[in-house]
Amino acid sequence: MNSDRRRTSVVPRSVRNPFGLAAAVTRDSRADRIQDDIVQRLRSGRTAVGVVATVWMLAAYPLAQSGEDILLGKLVDVLAGCAITFVAGLVCLSVFIGAARPPLRRLYVRRLTGPGSALGAILGCAALAAGVATLLPRLTRGEIIPWADARSAGILVWLLCLLLFLVLLLGGLIVVVVAALFTLGAVVYALNSCFRVGDVHELLPALISPFLVWALFVLSLFDGPDVAAPPLVLYGFLLGGPLSVTLLSVWEIRRLNRRYGVTFRSALGRERDAVPEPVVGIPAQAPPPASGEPSPYAVYPPQPTYPPYSS
Repeated sequence: MNSDRRRTSVVPRSVRNPFGLAAAVTRDSRADRIQDDIVQRLRSGRTAVGVVATVWMLAAYPLAQSGEDILLGKLVDVLAGCAITFVAGLVCLSVFIGAARPPLRRLYVRRLTGPGSALGAILGCAALAAGVATLLPRLTRGEIIPWADARSAGILVWLLCLLLFLVLLLGGLIVVVVAALFTLGAVVYALNSCFRVGDVHELLPALISPFLVWALFVLSLFDGPDVAAPPLVLYGFLLGGPLSVTLLSVWEIRRLNRRYGVTFRSALGRERDAVPEPVVGIPAQAPPPASGEPSPYAVYPPQPTYPPYSS
């Protein structure tokens, strides 16, 4: 009862702002998923420390390039991170589902709706923002509303066209701003949740996250530094993120194993009890039957007894 009320109340609150809606769409939401509060707090703390360290770096050292170039570079890094996460997630999901046994394989395929909905929401809102943004200049240039025909038709038609122009312009601006903010927030939340792959299985985010951060680290080595900091500080800052994410992922996998009994073999359905195989050619010993009942495990059927032959 309480969980259902809490879950239904999230939607109206999330619709009030695009970032809340982005969080609701791109976060893991499987009902039976293992939720560890300590892991979530460590992730949030690591993200907060990274943001604080970034702000401190930008404030403590002079910028190596203009602020516009830094902002553009961060945007490119976010897009590259999305592409890397998508490719890594696709490969990891394919290998993971392919290695699972058929009953679990079908279950994991059904759970792909979570990552698919997150990816579809991001692509759909990005396409909506781009499409409306390309139509607004045409609207302001008069390529959509025929102003010449409206003037010749009379003042009433012209006023209606003006009202339509204002409605389309204001509505288009609102759609572009909301869709762009939603896309930006969804991308950030999706990178944090690895596009909701945790809805498929709890081990997948811990497997994909290190690959993502180390790939971004390699990309950052080819880009110029954002600030003119000493090499020790600069490379310590660059290595801090990948190392912390990797250590947290290893600890999360160990915690899932020790606290909840989640292992890779159990996730793939390949965990079996150690039962000794019977030796070929020697019948297995059957358990003793209950009193007064025939044994259903008898290796050979009971033979009838005959009295000795008498001449």
